[in-house]
Amino acid sequence: MKISLCIPQYNRIAFLLKGLSIIEKQQYEHIEIVISDDCSTDNTESEIRSLIPIYKYPIIYHRNLTNQGYDRNFRKSIELATGEYVIVLGNDDTLNPDFDITDLVNFLIHHNYPEIGFSNFLEESSGNTFVERAKKTAVLGTGHVVAMKYYSCFSFVGGLIYQKKAFERYNSDKHDGSIYAQIYLACLMIASGCRLFSLHEPYIIKDVVLSDVKRNSYKDVLVRKWKDYKVLDGGLPSVINVLLDAFKEANILTQSLSYSIFKRIYTITYPFWIIDYKGNQALPAAVGLIQGLNPSRNINFDRLNYFNKARIWGYYILCSIAGLLMPVGFFNRIKNWLYKKIKG
Repeated sequence: MKISLCIPQYNRIAFLLKGLSIIEKQQYEHIEIVISDDCSTDNTESEIRSLIPIYKYPIIYHRNLTNQGYDRNFRKSIELATGEYVIVLGNDDTLNPDFDITDLVNFLIHHNYPEIGFSNFLEESSGNTFVERAKKTAVLGTGHVVAMKYYSCFSFVGGLIYQKKAFERYNSDKHDGSIYAQIYLACLMIASGCRLFSLHEPYIIKDVVLSDVKRNSYKDVLVRKWKDYKVLDGGLPSVINVLLDAFKEANILTQSLSYSIFKRIYTITYPFWIIDYKGNQALPAAVGLIQGLNPSRNINFDRLNYFNKARIWGYYILCSIAGLLMPVGFFNRIKNWLYKKIKG
């Protein structure tokens, strides 16, 4: 079975080269590297073209004629693949050399080739912290209930795994520009009958470290002074939009499901980001998020009936207050417990 490692690339070539050097430690033979370069402005093209003749595995390199944006480039990297399965990597991620892709292949064969999945990962930039988005190695099921439970596991693209022919059936440019195309496609696939699987092993190393290269972070641009105050939304309205659209496309969107989507965002994701902003000494950003997530500002809020609108307003008010009042230290102590409860 050929496995394609698909990398949407844009600048930061030094991180990509380090990641590729680590991939060469794999023992599995049937691997190809697929790099979709979204018109990088650094020396990505010359570096990759010089690497192709000497690299351990075959490299498919494609450079877009113009910058297409994250979502399109993500999809393009998978479209270029020729393997039966693809593993997506961010351009500063790599495979964990402690795990052999042979084990993944054996899992896929043994479980009759499930169509979509994700693995855990180690975050090198924080001292190889183990990030546990997958509670077990197993086939988790299919349908909208499974999609709703695990959609957030697709927010980070490193370690997302697709059966190529299944991906091709659902691939769409509908949410290019949202920065959440992978969540839309995952929910559409799972809700439409594709089987979701998870791998507890940390097959991925996220955020590889280079001592002489600084990595930019969302924390660098958080508003920390009131004079710079602005309304924010954290991208959460886009998440609501792609979830609603995925279930609508799968012909299963109901009033109850629409309400569940809003409830999950407003009771879990939203207060988490308020507390996260506070923890990064960015109270103005937290307040800006509260203003930006006012339910009436959301273009999809009218999908809900009056009763469900009132309930979401209640959650919005309660979670805004709780997020502002909860001590960051206490939240950090219970964060892992909360995450386990949410994921079941």
